[in-house]
Amino acid sequence: MEPLMQALLFLSQAIGNEIVFCIILGAMVLLTEKRPQKRKKIVLAILITFLMVLLLKNIFAVERPCIAGGDGCPDLFFPDYSFPSGHAAMAFIVMIAFLDKPSFPFFWLFAFLVSFSRLLLGVHTFEDIAASLVLAPISYSLTDFVWRRYLE
Repeated sequence: MEPLMQALLFLSQAIGNEIVFCIILGAMVLLTEKRPQKRKKIVLAILITFLMVLLLKNIFAVERPCIAGGDGCPDLFFPDYSFPSGHAAMAFIVMIAFLDKPSFPFFWLFAFLVSFSRLLLGVHTFEDIAASLVLAPISYSLTDFVWRRYLE
């Protein structure tokens, strides 16, 4: 296997670990956003997105492609369904939170890397990732509504 592919696979597996992913995402937000209120809003957006992902996964109950293909999925902390991708949705929601910041390209690149890693590992399909991209702005709009109505 080529060194670049080995590095991509290693990085994908690291990002695929929920604990590592949460640490990376949290560190990115803490290091980039200095306003405490905006940090709280991002945490709320992540929580709302997480709940929406869980709801949609259980409504649609789409089997992961790695299970359907018979190759077996990597060890998942919470074995679950495929549609939509929770990792991609979380990366996209944080990306959206930084749309108006100079750091946005960094968050866009991270979201792209996370999405690519889910495809590379074979735990999601393009449709799973696309659904997460659609879900993120809906979730952020819901977060804006909740934030303005109840927390501002």
